[in-house]
Amino acid sequence: MLDIEKDTATRIIDALAVAIDGRPSSAKSFNQFPYEDLADYGNWGQDNNDSKRDTPCTRALFMAYVVFFGGRIPLHGIEMHGTYFRPDVWVAGALVKKGYLTVDESAQEFVVTQDGWSFVADTLEVLGK
Repeated sequence: MLDIEKDTATRIIDALAVAIDGRPSSAKSFNQFPYEDLADYGNWGQDNNDSKRDTPCTRALFMAYVVFFGGRIPLHGIEMHGTYFRPDVWVAGALVKKGYLTVDESAQEFVVTQDGWSFVADTLEVLGK
């Protein structure tokens, strides 16, 4: 569990979104309980996710996921102090389709791939300019 309050997590997500996308993120789902219905990636409903490009929103949210949980992101949500932050279903699915994340079904986690880490590096390099 991360010892971070929901308000602080929201500030981090929005700061990354503003820096990368120019506006706060609208994809901030929190719940006091884990998202058990999403512990199986088959329940994420990705059949119609046809994401083909990297968007500023995708970059910003991916950076938030990595900040909060490093290279392994629980499917049922990132546990924080008193709440769970759920990765955006559409963004996470797009990251899987792009090859930036893989799904470790047995651990019920997304795992950042080498291409995903390269995407993180590309994003940070752009922010540094």
